Amino acid sequence: MSYLHPPSSLPPGAIVDSYRRDSGGVRQDQSTDQQLTELEAYCQTYNLVHRHHFVDEAKSGGSTAGRDDFNRMLDLYARPGQRPHGLLLWNYARFARDIDDAQFNKIRIRQWGIAIHSLNDSIPEGDHGRIIEFLIDVANEEKRKQTSIDAKRGLKDLVQKYRCVPGTPPRGFKREPFSIGMRRDKTAHIAHRWVPDPELIPRVQKAFAMKAARATLKQIHDETQLYNSLNSYQGYFENQLYIGTLRFADLTIENYCEPMIDPKTWDAVQRILRANSQHKNLTNPETHPRRQNGSYLLSGLVRCSRCGSPLWGMTSKQRNGSYYLRYACTRAKRRRDCDFKPIPAHVLEAEVIKRINAFFIDPGNLHELMELHQKQIAEPSSEGKAVVRDLQKQIGAVHRSIGNLVSAISESGHSKSMLNKLASLEAKDIDLRTHLNQVKTQAGTIKPALTQEKIMQLAQYMIAHLAGKDPSIVRQVLLAAIHQITVDRIGNCVHGVIQVKNSSGGTKKTSEENREMIVMESNRVTSKRVFTAELSMKFVPVSAEHLDVWRAGLCQLLKLLLQEDGGCRL
Repeated sequence: MSYLHPPSSLPPGAIVDSYRRDSGGVRQDQSTDQQLTELEAYCQTYNLVHRHHFVDEAKSGGSTAGRDDFNRMLDLYARPGQRPHGLLLWNYARFARDIDDAQFNKIRIRQWGIAIHSLNDSIPEGDHGRIIEFLIDVANEEKRKQTSIDAKRGLKDLVQKYRCVPGTPPRGFKREPFSIGMRRDKTAHIAHRWVPDPELIPRVQKAFAMKAARATLKQIHDETQLYNSLNSYQGYFENQLYIGTLRFADLTIENYCEPMIDPKTWDAVQRILRANSQHKNLTNPETHPRRQNGSYLLSGLVRCSRCGSPLWGMTSKQRNGSYYLRYACTRAKRRRDCDFKPIPAHVLEAEVIKRINAFFIDPGNLHELMELHQKQIAEPSSEGKAVVRDLQKQIGAVHRSIGNLVSAISESGHSKSMLNKLASLEAKDIDLRTHLNQVKTQAGTIKPALTQEKIMQLAQYMIAHLAGKDPSIVRQVLLAAIHQITVDRIGNCVHGVIQVKNSSGGTKKTSEENREMIVMESNRVTSKRVFTAELSMKFVPVSAEHLDVWRAGLCQLLKLLLQEDGGCRL
């Protein structure tokens, strides 16, 4: 093979290094080895001393990020005693396919006194040579951009025209070969469709059924073993391919395959996922799973008046097999610097229910709650705006990742892992943009107002459910109406204040005449102590911190009540 003669700055005996790179395409598995063979033959031909050879495999030329050997080479050259006479390249496209990176790094290397020579780019010595070199860098970048566009177009056409999808299918599906014709070299062009895997369908259906029944990921994993780890289930239950819909880039193909999951189960799972997404901040006492699902009605609502810490449910088993339930200060247990004494759960809960029951006897209170709810849902909350900003930030990051990955695909084909990653990123982009549109749409949705008659009926329903035996319904009522309860125990007397959410800006307490003492007997077997409870009520505006939680609890409860009343909807 004939080679371009080295420049005059690289005479026989000159010490040179070499840099090689490939983009990881399917036909490039031997590319860097072939480059090395040619570079070594070139050094032998022109009597050059080949010192170090740097190589980056399966790396895009659109950026220097992730090109470890390239960056190691620059770090080495920054030390004067480690600089060779020249750097050999197979061609300038191996060095960089971004014009800014190419120009900047070549200037740095040349300022260190190192000549750069391409074996396949004919560039004359002198000032005119720099102009030709610049044009080559421009052409390399344009080729990268054009190949990126072609790669996206080709993948989209493959999906849209032949229903063939690159990459690894989600669990429960398998790749089925599909012939789409002949290549130019007369070899068969085989792509793959994603089809349900009969061996995995029962396990997939079981996983969705368990999720719809609110099973934990660990329980689902133990039963189905769909993946090797719990982390692999991220996004699994949101993939619409399980109901027959394929989403690829900006394409949505209905009836792509036979659905594995029926609509009822799918909808139930999505409701659970949406509810869980609203409770990501586990520091919120009202949404922490343990406090939501516990047997203590006031868990997450009641606080110690002495130190401000939340109270927790402390359960002790008695000799007769019964359980003694108390509310205790978390700080008193954790740090031992609060002298708050536990309060029997039934004493505190009964008084709170009594007070809230009296609150709902007046339909005007419920009306004020609903007015605030209608006002708040008509405009985006601060949390909603934060969600929009976060989604936009995530979309931007995904777009940058797609751009970097497509740059890697742009050079002479693509690898299986790169196509998998590209498909995953584009699916994530669609999901994020869909979620963003939903958030923006929901932010401006205004529900119709309820009539006075309906509000009075709802007030009666509230009272009836507070007196019911279903603790989950009672807790929904309490979460919907109560902002916070602050209590203290002095001897056998319990004093406290219930703060009820209200649309008024200020706070007010009930009159002293409405405050009464009650006497209830403790259920503790070891001693028949008598406790008294004295709780007053005051109204507070709904804070931004608790608005979404309160709104979710109130709407869930009202929807339940309205459905029982014959189908009226909020």
